[in-house]
Amino acid sequence: MKYSILMLVACLAIIGCSKKDPEPRISEKGALVIVGGALSTSNAAVYQRFIELAGGPIQARIAVIPAASGQPVHYFEQFRDDMLHYGLTKDQVTLLPIAVMDDRSTADVDESSWAQGGHDKQLAKSLEQYTAVWFLGGDQTRITKTLLPDNKATPVLTAVRDLYQRGGVVAGTSAGAAMMSDVMIAGGDSWHALMQPPAERYEGMQDQEAGPLILRTGLGFFKDGIIDQHFDRKSRFGRLLVAVQQNRALYPVGYGVDEDAALIYYPQRREIEALGYGGVTIIDVREARKINNPHGYHMEDVRISFIQGGDRYHVGEHRFIPHPAKSATIGREYLDLAEPVVVSGVFSRNSRLKDLIGFDLVDNKGASEVVSYLHQGEGLGFTLRFRQDDKTQGYWQYLDGMKDNSSAAFVLLDVVPSRFSITELSPGSP
Repeated sequence: MKYSILMLVACLAIIGCSKKDPEPRISEKGALVIVGGALSTSNAAVYQRFIELAGGPIQARIAVIPAASGQPVHYFEQFRDDMLHYGLTKDQVTLLPIAVMDDRSTADVDESSWAQGGHDKQLAKSLEQYTAVWFLGGDQTRITKTLLPDNKATPVLTAVRDLYQRGGVVAGTSAGAAMMSDVMIAGGDSWHALMQPPAERYEGMQDQEAGPLILRTGLGFFKDGIIDQHFDRKSRFGRLLVAVQQNRALYPVGYGVDEDAALIYYPQRREIEALGYGGVTIIDVREARKINNPHGYHMEDVRISFIQGGDRYHVGEHRFIPHPAKSATIGREYLDLAEPVVVSGVFSRNSRLKDLIGFDLVDNKGASEVVSYLHQGEGLGFTLRFRQDDKTQGYWQYLDGMKDNSSAAFVLLDVVPSRFSITELSPGSP
């Protein structure tokens, strides 16, 4: 089996979670394309913006780092096919030999032998001819293991950072998104992150699906907060909230990127843009209060925003910039329901965070707050109270004749520990 492997790869000076100050941004001339995972071939908005930033379909030269993947060649070929779909040629997309897992689809190569590829100086030198680097998804700790062993940047990581500083694009999906920030979320789910203290030990991919929050040092491309991914489908709001609260001295804002969506970061103007079929949730704890509550995790006055469909957000000024085609909902709300029907579970209407705050709250003049619940049926859980005040903003657009494209900015959230008790009733129960 033949596939193209060329040298080049990555750099970026790492700023660990314990550093006093993020590095200055003045030398950052490129852009970041941070994809939440599960990017579909049809997602033209994301792919076309990536190619545009990389120099366009003629000039783009893309190096792919498959370190995170369990099937590095297989998923490289899928990505390359997507690039061909959008007008690039095979010669413009190159696989870099940096991986820790053997790909069962290639009988003639053991890709786990590429584990030291990040130290290859010739590979690092080759990155000078590329305009973009794309990190495949998988396990983000494999990326840091190959490019940032013992918290020391390899030659390839340094070369990737140089590419970014001279105007190139650093992009990644799933694990390739998680590693973008200085503080990297390595594992955990929302329930356990709220219920238990963080864990130190990471034992593999299963820790990403369940268990307490696990933090590691990331590659530090995105210096304005903490990134999380697969945000909507895997309900990672709770774990990102805990991560930013614990690192609020340096990184009090978190950015959760949905599947099939991208956060585009323009460092020169310190703006992010949300593109794709999903959106970006912004969690801001700068003015939030952590309450000392013996019953469990308690936060009040967290500010949350949800942006999508070309909305922008200035990360330095914390300013929301709606897409110009959207109309404000405040003062022209669609609903007027004093008590919108909000329940918890799979039968909930507007059960997704963006719909709950977008429709039942900011597009509803009858309600100043909506409440949802996080529990497992019995014992300790949480009341999630979403509120609006005079800073809250809402915008809406009917997109493509089919979908609502709504945004909500600066909604207040209280997370309050609560006790639940559910008793199933038989026909003979009193």
